[in-house]
Amino acid sequence: MIDKRTLILAAAASTALAASGLHAPAQAQAAYPTKPIRLIVPASPGTAVDVTARFFSERLARRLNSPVVVENRDGAGGAVGITFVSKAPADGYTILFAGIPLYATPHVSEAPVSFDPVKDFTPVARFNGAALAFVVPASSPYKTLQDLIAAMKARPNDLTFASGGNGSTSQMCTALLNEMTRTKARHVAYKGNSPAVTDTVGGQVDFTCNSSAVVPLVKSGKLRALAVTSRVRWDELPEVPTVAEAGVPGYEISSWIGAIAPVGTPAAIVQKLSDELVAIAQGSEFREFCVKQTMYVEIVDAKPFQAGAVAEAARWKRLADLTKAN
Repeated sequence: MIDKRTLILAAAASTALAASGLHAPAQAQAAYPTKPIRLIVPASPGTAVDVTARFFSERLARRLNSPVVVENRDGAGGAVGITFVSKAPADGYTILFAGIPLYATPHVSEAPVSFDPVKDFTPVARFNGAALAFVVPASSPYKTLQDLIAAMKARPNDLTFASGGNGSTSQMCTALLNEMTRTKARHVAYKGNSPAVTDTVGGQVDFTCNSSAVVPLVKSGKLRALAVTSRVRWDELPEVPTVAEAGVPGYEISSWIGAIAPVGTPAAIVQKLSDELVAIAQGSEFREFCVKQTMYVEIVDAKPFQAGAVAEAARWKRLADLTKAN
């Protein structure tokens, strides 16, 4: 039988163990955060991922009662910022805010990258997405996407299309369309989407597949939208069909923005961040923000985001590989 003295000694030993710091890791996680959290954006200020990170940083700071700062680390198609986070301590204080470059950059970068998009990261949560639109100059003879496809079939590699650069999502969209319709077009790579759109307006190229930044130009009559790359039509351009509706069944490309932690980040911290970020994304403020940015809300929390990481990486690798043959 255990006597009273034995129980007292056991209790004292337990107290000593706690005081010695053997329970410190659990206590540290429970207290998280105890210092500022950095949201690393591998893109320049003003981009979609940057403004999204800034939206979340303000609200996350209030929810966690701790500073949350956005840090832009642009360069090499996103590789600079992504690599930085892959080598950061896995303690929940350095979080990547990114999208497709996480999975596409390793396959389109001209220089070697030192990170693995699946093995080096733990997905936390996704919040919103955006699609692109195939547009032509207002003076173009192509009134529908099928007109454009017919022209590319009749004159392989004669028509030109502008993109934001080699390996960009805007190039991937046309590469996939060419593969699915067995057509060819000549790629003209620009240093960014803005000059690509500008030259499309001016008629220097036949078409481009570009971001929602084209919406004002479509509404003003400077561009004609033939189709959008998402699964559903855009609220901003309700009369414009999806590519699938326009005669290419199964076609769909949409990008997303989310939070990703370095691999090894404690599960409890990943879950806490996921819960807080998802709660923010579920609010009406975020829906209004997405409407203004011509994006749509698409919330995926930690577990399904992590479960789909391998398939997502494979999908963007395939799309990136298509651009090399385009």
